[in-house]
Amino acid sequence: MRPGGLVRTSGIVPAAPLAPNVIDGNRNAILGYLAGALQGGNLGQSIGRGLQGWTGGAQRDTAEQGQRAALQYVGEQQDLDPALKSALMQNPAIAMQYLQVRARPHVTNDMAHYEYARKQGFGGTLADFIQSKHSGWRGPQR
Repeated sequence: MRPGGLVRTSGIVPAAPLAPNVIDGNRNAILGYLAGALQGGNLGQSIGRGLQGWTGGAQRDTAEQGQRAALQYVGEQQDLDPALKSALMQNPAIAMQYLQVRARPHVTNDMAHYEYARKQGFGGTLADFIQSKHSGWRGPQR
């Protein structure tokens, strides 16, 4: 590899950078800026429309990058059912929703159970309660 992240070639084909191209990563933002700016009007209007186009395009670029990352994550998972994996790979929007649900923390009733256990005689902290709950503490026996 040459300095600057370029791949060494025979000289016949131009070398390509290994890092993602800044223009490709912002393609929709750039096109949005140009589409907005070229609508006409005075300079201020053109710049304002261009910036609106840039913002919309940047949001789309971000969404596409997120979908590509979701598809890559799903593709790398070995424990998914093949039919589910196939369905997720065919629809990036569903893959994004699936990953958001899967990554959401599970809500528990640990606080309510801890308060109840304290009333029943448990004297430790919440962390102690959670740890003892996993080890099988049942509270005072009647």
